[in-house]
Amino acid sequence: MLSHPKLIDVVIQQTPRAMLAMLIVSSVYFWVFIWFIPFTILVIWFGFQVLLATYRLHNVKMFEEYLIQNNQVEIQKQERFFLISNLFQAFMWTMSSILVAIYAPQPYELVSFVMIIGIITAAVLSMSTLYNAYLVFFFAMITPQILILLYYGEHQHIGLVVFTLIFIPATILLSKALYNSRLLNIEDNCKLEESVKELHKLSMIDNLTNIYNRRYFFKMSQDLISIAAREEQKVSLLMLDIDYFKNINDTYGHQAGDFILINLVKEIEKVMRKSDIFARIGGEEFSILLHNTSIEGAMVIAEKIRELIEKKIFIYNTTEINLTICIGIAELNEKNTSIEALYTHADKQLYFAKGHGRNRVAA
Repeated sequence: MLSHPKLIDVVIQQTPRAMLAMLIVSSVYFWVFIWFIPFTILVIWFGFQVLLATYRLHNVKMFEEYLIQNNQVEIQKQERFFLISNLFQAFMWTMSSILVAIYAPQPYELVSFVMIIGIITAAVLSMSTLYNAYLVFFFAMITPQILILLYYGEHQHIGLVVFTLIFIPATILLSKALYNSRLLNIEDNCKLEESVKELHKLSMIDNLTNIYNRRYFFKMSQDLISIAAREEQKVSLLMLDIDYFKNINDTYGHQAGDFILINLVKEIEKVMRKSDIFARIGGEEFSILLHNTSIEGAMVIAEKIRELIEKKIFIYNTTEINLTICIGIAELNEKNTSIEALYTHADKQLYFAKGHGRNRVAA
């Protein structure tokens, strides 16, 4: 089962620190037991620890890369490698305890035991986000320690075994609590992010037609106009209004009116360019800001839209509804230097078209 991507992010962040800590503990172990364990064996053991740390860093690099790609198959594979590396790490620390048992006098086995318990406890912070992997690591680490203590069999060793058995459920509960806390925190953050995205969408998108709303249109358009003016590019504005839209609402109902608005937008979007800014200004009124388009080019586009809507038959609940629209056009020039000025001029042209027979374009 794949872990949550943000839990894997925690592993990515914690692993470099965890590997540095592991190498520090390994160095201390080397220093403490160099007097007892043969030097060659210690060097080989330490070399494997360095190789393990190097691989773990590579593992988190792969995690990071595949998370960006959202490659679920490879992420799952890296989780398996993470689990295997944990088993190898547990094996290496078990070997460290066995070496102490073989070469070091008593009570150094107790020093080794405390070291292992410290590693297990510290690993809760860096590994519990991949909970199953931590459980494997935990039992792979603690079981050999219990067996080693039982091997010695003295009163102090048996006492440590008893305390360790008490310690096991407490550590498992702690790791589970940390895992649940992180997961809950991630889920809460995801919900908050979704809420922020939804609020952001509501602030810029018309919820009926799913195009830009009036507020966002004016903001985006002013930014585009400022760039166009600086680079001496042409910009034109279309103002569209449905002829006799009130009659549609009165005759067929407001649901029919909503149907017309939604499908009108879909038809217009078929002839729009990606660089154009399309918005519902209010009611049945729409605006299109045409980037890098002169008034002559805007006239061609406006006529194309007008003819498209005139020829389109909208079918609502088996009822055919014919539409026409009026379009007013304004061009960015010395007189119209802002989106507000463009809007005012295009709106005047729109009402001129409405006053002269409708189903027409005016510039």
